[in-house]
Amino acid sequence: MKSSTSKFILMLVVALIVFSACRPKELESTVMAVNSQSYDDALKHANDAVKAYPENAEAWYYLGFLSAEHTKDYAKMNEAFDKVLSLNPAQRVNLSGGTVAAKDAITQIRTGKFAENYNSGIKMIQDAQALTDDTQKKEKFAQARDKLQVASEIDPSRTEPYRPLAMANIFLGDTTKAEAALEQGLAKMPNDEMMVIASAEVYSMTGNFEKSEEMFKKALQINPNNSDAYQKLGMMESTRKNWDKANEYYTKAIEMDPDNADLAYNIGVSLYNQQKTDEAIPYFVKSLESEPDNEITFNILANCYVRTQTKVDEGIVFMEKATQMYPENATYWEYLAIMYGNKGMGKEANEAFKKSQELKNN
Repeated sequence: MKSSTSKFILMLVVALIVFSACRPKELESTVMAVNSQSYDDALKHANDAVKAYPENAEAWYYLGFLSAEHTKDYAKMNEAFDKVLSLNPAQRVNLSGGTVAAKDAITQIRTGKFAENYNSGIKMIQDAQALTDDTQKKEKFAQARDKLQVASEIDPSRTEPYRPLAMANIFLGDTTKAEAALEQGLAKMPNDEMMVIASAEVYSMTGNFEKSEEMFKKALQINPNNSDAYQKLGMMESTRKNWDKANEYYTKAIEMDPDNADLAYNIGVSLYNQQKTDEAIPYFVKSLESEPDNEITFNILANCYVRTQTKVDEGIVFMEKATQMYPENATYWEYLAIMYGNKGMGKEANEAFKKSQELKNN
């Protein structure tokens, strides 16, 4: 038994010696330097190895490994790793104290480095948004941009970095780089709904409304039930004062998202601007149900009730509530006086009008 064990150990030693001997001296020097953590020497030897033996997958692996771990030159890392995968993806290489196939080692390294930089970039964006000092905020966004840019270079096949990268560039005032980031993402995932929507939103922020509209329409081709895309298209038509087209988009959006207060408000504004006051009122009412303290909506709804001839009773109830909520608002008392007058309530109208004048004179 002892003899068999001795023979096995001897065979293993011989195998290791043979394996080592099979390596070119430049590559063996690389491995030894990596094992001793002499990374500058290792990098020199790795460069020598790939020059002397350009078809040696293991040499390219170590060059990629050192580019990732030591110099953080991820462009060179990818060049080296891609070379490995084209030569011999099954090449056995050292990683974390063991040997694995090169393709598995490369996946592990790329995934780890991507996560490290991407997660750091996202955290920096969150930190930047919480800052109140503009200088500090800008510095943090710049750091986030750099991390996300690195993440996109580490694994170009991943699309996650492009939207936050574009947002960071927008805050830093570089719309050209923001749009370039989006184009990269779209080139990789042209029919990804989230990427298309993100692109549409960023193009809108950069003032490229024609491209933004194109992307929102493309999003609807991908998913006809995207209420947000309909709403944004409605808002675009509203800015052009194409009220009928805006209402067409808004109507489709609210069918899918009936509890959206912002959407209800936008429809109300569109109808109001078309002098369709009575039709606008229910949408402003709906918006206030979700945001009862929104004074802007409150004001415009009050104005609608003053104009209506068909919702007088409803208007009186609303204006009485308005004067209770905002008793120092002279305009609301004046509106209430008008509503009382429309109802033929002369005494109440006079009292409300008197109150409005007192407030205006104070």
